[in-house]
Amino acid sequence: MSELWVEKYQPRKLREIVGQSKAIQDITSWAEGWKKGKPTKPAILLYGAAGTGKSVAAAALAHEFGWDLIEMNASDKRTLSEIKRVAGAAASAGTLFAGAGGRRLIVLDEADTIHGTADRGGYRALKELLEETRNPLVLIANDQYAIPWDLRMVCVLVNFRRLTVDIAIKELQRICRAEGITAEPLALKVIAETAKGDLRSAINDLQTFTLGKKRLTVKDLVLYRRDREVNVFDFLKQLLSVSSAKDARTLLWALDLPPNDALAWIDENIPRMVTDPTDLANVYDAISRADIFLGRARRGQAYGLWGYASDLMSAGVATSRGEHLKWSKFRPPSHIRRFARTRANRAVRDAVARKVAKRCHTSARVARKDILPCLGVVFKHDKKTAAAITSQLEFTDAESSFLKAMG
Repeated sequence: MSELWVEKYQPRKLREIVGQSKAIQDITSWAEGWKKGKPTKPAILLYGAAGTGKSVAAAALAHEFGWDLIEMNASDKRTLSEIKRVAGAAASAGTLFAGAGGRRLIVLDEADTIHGTADRGGYRALKELLEETRNPLVLIANDQYAIPWDLRMVCVLVNFRRLTVDIAIKELQRICRAEGITAEPLALKVIAETAKGDLRSAINDLQTFTLGKKRLTVKDLVLYRRDREVNVFDFLKQLLSVSSAKDARTLLWALDLPPNDALAWIDENIPRMVTDPTDLANVYDAISRADIFLGRARRGQAYGLWGYASDLMSAGVATSRGEHLKWSKFRPPSHIRRFARTRANRAVRDAVARKVAKRCHTSARVARKDILPCLGVVFKHDKKTAAAITSQLEFTDAESSFLKAMG
C-alpha cells in the first residue's frame, strides 16, 4: 500500500468537495470578507461528524486563496502559553513572501477537545486571539456545543452534514475507475452504508478490500458487514411493523440509546399512531410498566430490572399496538424539544456561571444556584455595581442582559 487513497484523491479545491454545497458556499463567502479587511466574525467554526470534509475544506481554502496554512491538532499542547506561542504569533503576523499584507490561515483542529486541567486557559487564549488577529482562523470540531458559547458567538458556524449513501457510492466509483478496478455495485453499496456517512472511512475500506485485486465482489465483504446500529427513526418505523416479540427485542438491542431515552421516544410517538382504544390502552400499559421497572432499577441500582423494562417497551408495545395504525411524522420527546428551545439561554447561563465560579473559587453548580440569583438583583437595581462586575468578569452584552432579566 504505497499511498493512501484518502490522500491521493483528496480534493484540492473547494468545489471538488462533494455533498457539502451549502457549507462550501458559506466558507467562500466568509473568506471573501477577509479580502476587504477584518470581517465582523474573524473565525469560522466547521462542525459535523468525522469524515465529512471539514479538514479537507480548510486545506483547500488555504490553497485556493493563496494563504499560508498554520495547523494545530489534538497532538499539540493546548495550554494558554502554547496556543499563544504557536497560533498567536501566526495570527498577528504577515507572511514571508507577501509581507505584512499577506494572510495566514490558522486552523485549530479538534477544537472541542480543549478542556480539562492540561488545557486550562486554552479557550481564553483563543478568545484573545480572535480579538487581536489580523488573519483568518478556522476551528474544526465534531460537537459545536462542546465549545463555550461566547467563542461560538464570534464565529461563523458551518455545518458539515453526513454524506448520503449515493454520494459516497459515486466517490467510490470514481476512485475505482481511476485505479482500474471493477467493482460490483452491491459491494460499493455495502461499503458506503457501513461507513455511515464517513467518506474517509469508506475510501480506506475500499483500498483495504481491493489490495492486490482488480475486481471487488460482494463475496469479498462477507465478514465485513457488521450488525449496524439502527437510528431512532428506523427503530420506531420498524417497531410499527415487526410481527414477533423476538424481532422487537432484537430491534431494541440494536438501538444505541439508554433505556430511559428509548422509552421517551416510544412514548412520544407510538401511541399517536394507534387508532383502536383497546390497543392504545394496552400500549400505554406496557409503556407505564416499563417506566416502573426503570424507576426501580435507578432507585435500587437493580439494573437486572432493565431486562423486564426492555421487553415491555419493545415486545410489549409491538404486540399490543394492533394492526390499524395512522402514520404521522416522528418527533423527538417533548423534554428534548423543550431543551432545544432553551439551549441558547442555558448556554448563556452556564457561561456566566463558569466566570463567576472561577472568580469565587467555587463550582459552576454552586454559582448557578446561590450566586447568580443575587447578581440578578444587583444587575437590575444597581447599574454602577453591575458595570463594575461586568468589567471585572468580562461579561458580554448577552450575559449582562441575562443577569438583568433574572432580577
